[in-house]
Amino acid sequence: MIFDAKVPLKLRGIQEWFAGIITQPIDEDSQINPIAPSGEPIQREADLYIVPSPALLPYQRIQIYNQQYWWRLLTTLQETYPLVNRLFGHEDFNLTIAIPYLQKYPPNHWSLNFVGKYLPKWVEEEYSASDRLLILNAAKIDCAYIDSFFVPHLTPLAQNSLPHQDDLSSLLDQKLNLQPHLHLFQLDYDLFKFRAEFLKQEPDYWLEHDFPQIQNDKTYYFALSRNLKNNVVWKEITSCEYHLLDRFQKGASIEEACEWIEKQDPLLYETAAANLHLWFQEWVIRQWLVLDNGQTSP
Repeated sequence: MIFDAKVPLKLRGIQEWFAGIITQPIDEDSQINPIAPSGEPIQREADLYIVPSPALLPYQRIQIYNQQYWWRLLTTLQETYPLVNRLFGHEDFNLTIAIPYLQKYPPNHWSLNFVGKYLPKWVEEEYSASDRLLILNAAKIDCAYIDSFFVPHLTPLAQNSLPHQDDLSSLLDQKLNLQPHLHLFQLDYDLFKFRAEFLKQEPDYWLEHDFPQIQNDKTYYFALSRNLKNNVVWKEITSCEYHLLDRFQKGASIEEACEWIEKQDPLLYETAAANLHLWFQEWVIRQWLVLDNGQTSP
């Protein structure tokens, strides 16, 4: 850990002690851990750093900060991951997901909007229950909603951004990419409609009621993005659209995308041949496409 060399050692010691205490998880009754990180009883150790108030003992005073730290972070994660939170319920979400996650990935950004940035990664690394894939997909979708709202919107592909504005063919060999706020999903079930139904009720409702039905009759493809009104929206897309957009997301030109289409099975090729001009028009209108050198819009 990096410290300011100008900070007096005694002050640094107090700061380290304070951080160590408040980041210890509270128990199920929101009480402070009776044992400090040093191994000493918190009631005894707190006396060394904090004076009592007329109403509270030293350990009770630091307990308030400990509680506020965890209550704020847990509430933020519950709000950031509404689908995951509803799949577990508040209490199980806190104990099974949020607290273990925050212990491994404590906040490292000034904004609480990014507290849950690494939760999908944590699920991949640490969560091993039988519903792991469902929880992972739910976490990725919840996370994409937050990411799509905050990431930049790059200068979209338009006629004035063509290498030669009066020559559309000049675009064919240019590398294209997707807006940072566009996320693609391939799922074995319709988790987006499921999420929309789930969010109609508060988490506690689902503790006593059956979950919504989830469609799993095919492979589903979705695009999630921030629209021109700065709302995060999703739409179901075809398999061919998904794979083409995925190629642009990795950096491909139109020529390369067409060469890839020509190598696919006849059904995909025919679908693309009939619809590519319509898809491309829609992607440009939605401002999903950017040149690889696109810059953040002012």
